[in-house]
Amino acid sequence: MKNILIVAPYCSIPTEPYFNRFLFLAELLSNKFNVTLITSDFRHFDKTHRTYVASDKFKLVLLHEPGYKKNVSIERVLSHKVFTNNFDAWVNNSDNFNFDLVYSAAPLLQTNIILSKLKERINFKLVVDVQDIWPEAISSAVPILSSVPNYFIPFYKKANKVYSSADGLVAVSKTYLDRALFVNKKAKSEVVYIGSDFELIKNSISYEKDENKFILVYLGTLSFSYDVETVIRAVNKFHQNGFPVELHIFGGGPFELKLKKISLENIVFHGFKELSHVYSFMKSADVAVNALTSSAKQSVTNKLSDFMSIGIPILNSQNNSEVLELLEDVDHENYIAGNIESAYEKIDLLYKNKNELKFQPNSKFNRSNEYKKITKLINGLLNDD
Repeated sequence: MKNILIVAPYCSIPTEPYFNRFLFLAELLSNKFNVTLITSDFRHFDKTHRTYVASDKFKLVLLHEPGYKKNVSIERVLSHKVFTNNFDAWVNNSDNFNFDLVYSAAPLLQTNIILSKLKERINFKLVVDVQDIWPEAISSAVPILSSVPNYFIPFYKKANKVYSSADGLVAVSKTYLDRALFVNKKAKSEVVYIGSDFELIKNSISYEKDENKFILVYLGTLSFSYDVETVIRAVNKFHQNGFPVELHIFGGGPFELKLKKISLENIVFHGFKELSHVYSFMKSADVAVNALTSSAKQSVTNKLSDFMSIGIPILNSQNNSEVLELLEDVDHENYIAGNIESAYEKIDLLYKNKNELKFQPNSKFNRSNEYKKITKLINGLLNDD
């Protein structure tokens, strides 16, 4: 039986409430391979440390890092440095490394740099799963970098090194895959959206819809890349004008307190909830909010995967061409990011046409089916030997 190592610094582990692509893959691949999953002992989503949890399907390795309080901080850089040093020591220990294939998340870039150097000495297949593109993505948090050509940023050469070293490339969107294939056209490749659990959506109870209200729902992070403030201010205007329009927010982040301060009583913050509860709520809502800033570099995000899986109509500010193409099959309105009047007008259009809005799930986001593409790619690489 072949041995596979999955490297995913931000991964959730068994017993934790949040879905993670790499945990799902570890469990899926363990049906056919000996799987080891490496992740951090620090939980990115709630900034706490975790303890080891055994799995009867695969081997779990937790590497230490000190952690950080803010996603954009020197503290985070230093924390990741400790993690990558520990990762370097682990994979370069001959007692540990006996793998036929490594499936690795990007970012982090440095863990993949370490793997690409190891690959020059040891014969194994490397598949890089592109979750985000660096340095392009950091301009959302550090806007001044958006005016600097990529080739002047140190991350750019590192990213090229990572992509060019891979035997296989998987990405959460065509946008991201095209970036990686730009420097490595020889790799076997697949676009596999983050997707959703269609069975969980199907089995989630459906709350009774309140026909007297028009409900918008936002799911995810409240931070730099997301244009939630604009939508809140637009929805506030409906409340001030006496219309029963509400915005319900699931998730949290560094901007949460600021956003609560500007919200009127028709804006409801639910915090983090079990996904089945969120799906139940979304199935009874009218419109989902895909609100990104104009500088955001994201393509097909987790939240958009959930929206497309449920088939809920969408209020959108994202101008990524791949996203706009996907939205052609969904009832939606596009507003201009940062423009309150634009958001208000598009919400008003959806509100006036609410009886004509349709729910239509997109099967491309069915995780159980789509992730089989990754298994097929891995089998192909292993059979090449």
